[in-house]
Amino acid sequence: MSSRKSDSSFDSRRYRGQIERELILGGILITLVVGGGLIALFWGIGGFFTALVCFTSALLLAGVVWGVLKLIEMASRD
Repeated sequence: MSSRKSDSSFDSRRYRGQIERELILGGILITLVVGGGLIALFWGIGGFFTALVCFTSALLLAGVVWGVLKLIEMASRD
């Protein structure tokens, strides 16, 4: 039996953060591809570009909210 050193160095918090980032990115990508494709199919290319602007606005707003919460978290640690 060989002792595995990698088991003791496993960081579950880091792994969970990595998985969460991948899931969020995958969800956004699926929304853009499937949602954008359906919008382009039903309403044409003009509707697609309008939806792209809405998707981008929503992502920017979510990024601003995340940034504010991250700043509050960093300020509360000190």
